[in-house]
Amino acid sequence: MSASKLPLWLAAGALGSAAAVAAVAAALGGRAAAGGGDWEAIARMLASENPSGGAQLWIEQVWTQIRSAGNRTLAATITGGTSYGTQGGRRPVSTDNAATSRTRDFAASFLGVRPESQLTGARRFFEPIQQDRAFAVGESARRKRAAGQLLSEQEARLIHYKSDAAGIRARWSAKRHRYVGTIEGVEFWT
Repeated sequence: MSASKLPLWLAAGALGSAAAVAAVAAALGGRAAAGGGDWEAIARMLASENPSGGAQLWIEQVWTQIRSAGNRTLAATITGGTSYGTQGGRRPVSTDNAATSRTRDFAASFLGVRPESQLTGARRFFEPIQQDRAFAVGESARRKRAAGQLLSEQEARLIHYKSDAAGIRARWSAKRHRYVGTIEGVEFWT
């Protein structure tokens, strides 16, 4: 089967980074360029949130943003209508890291075929192990700041993490969000 007859999802993975993006854009009749903001935002989110994640994890992470978008573009949803950067404030996910060829290829392919979600209704996600680690650093940073000590760059960045995994689960449960499933250690909730 020639690359042009492969489903876009398979063609993108089979062709390699630059060729995959060009093939998907051509197959979409230029629509990938029109959705370039969405494409780049998805690619940056994946590079920032779980850069070594597998396809199913990434599919579900993108679907959380689609379900949350309402009448906004994916780029506006992912960035909270602001520029790229760390998660927080209006920005629901991190877009701090630059997109990679792998995350751009995936984003282009996803936009081309919109693979189905296996976690119906998931609108939010977090990685409990990472949350617990960030919370521990945040707690330490708050103690250091209270003692008048200087903070490292990591401590300054994580000082605002005020919930561990159990705290997030309790807060989301209290707001009637429900657990949907876990993929690669990442929990998904409605």
